[in-house]
Amino acid sequence: MKSIVVATDLSERSDRAVHRALLLAAEHKARLHVISIVDSALPDDLARPLRVSVQERLPRQIDALNTGAAYDVTVKMGDISQVLGEFIVEKEADLVVLGLHRPRTFLDSLRETTMERLVASSTVPVLLVKDAADHAYDSALSLVSYSPACAVALESAHVLAPEASLTALHALYVPYAGLTGGDKDSEMARAVLQEAEAASAKWLKTVSVPQDAFETDIRTGGLRGVVHQAISTDKPDLLAIGAHSRSGLFLHRIGGFAAELVREPPTDLLIAPPIST
Repeated sequence: MKSIVVATDLSERSDRAVHRALLLAAEHKARLHVISIVDSALPDDLARPLRVSVQERLPRQIDALNTGAAYDVTVKMGDISQVLGEFIVEKEADLVVLGLHRPRTFLDSLRETTMERLVASSTVPVLLVKDAADHAYDSALSLVSYSPACAVALESAHVLAPEASLTALHALYVPYAGLTGGDKDSEMARAVLQEAEAASAKWLKTVSVPQDAFETDIRTGGLRGVVHQAISTDKPDLLAIGAHSRSGLFLHRIGGFAAELVREPPTDLLIAPPIST
């Protein structure tokens, strides 16, 4: 990892993202490119003074957080999604770091959020920072459904946090569990588990992460329930997922569950680049 981009609007949410980006840049000896974008939709007499103010204040804020990483600062005006996308390409970023989305409950139910659009269009992993950053990641959980996107997510987590304990977690859904004797010891449950283990073995051959660098875990239950239970019991400080890019009339191009996590991540969230399906 040689180049990291972090976007900030100087809010507390962004401060956490900048601090984590500084830690990662120092850890990986990467160059950090900090960008703040003033929305061009603002009236010109407000936007220009704001840009000057941000240009003056931002280096001071970064210096107060810096861990010795090399960085530069850019302040631009324009459409946030477009400008950030162009900046990521210009800096040949290996990772994009962002603070959490500011929720707008009603509007968010009707349209993609800016964060979702950024994730859907990104060609590099995106890290959404929720928690205050004061140490390197200790524990990472990668959600897997044995797809190529999930392999990329696992690989991205290993690159980002090579020293963290890493687990590839699969949620095993047993159909008609109430009619077939339950989701643990029934004949149906055993058959479904056998299928999942075969799929896991086949999928693991496609993963470039060394086999001794992570553990695999299959837990029975619905995806949401399994994830929230794992977050509660295992307490990972990084969750990794693969995003799927879908065309057509979909509200969430990256997938419904991925969109839920982007909007309300339970911990820091790493989203691997979308793979078209």
